Amino acid sequence: MTPTLYAKDLGGSLIAAGFVALPANASAQAGDVAVIQPIPGHPAGHTCMFDGKVWISDFKQLHGFYPGPGYRADKPPYVIYRHR
Repeated sequence: MTPTLYAKDLGGSLIAAGFVALPANASAQAGDVAVIQPIPGHPAGHTCMFDGKVWISDFKQLHGFYPGPGYRADKPPYVIYRHR
């Protein structure tokens, strides 16, 4: 995969690696990757992967794929990708 400076820009690299963007109503499966757009004060956005039970980035995200209270309050746009 081609590295990106910011997590928010990872979608293109995921597609090039064989992932596809899922419809918004798709249920998460182990291996799915969420790419979340930035919120004020967090310009990089966020990326995490579902392990079948919880979303994980550099920590277990016990409240869904939004990584913290600011993200959960703002609910920025996101795309979930799945490997074909």
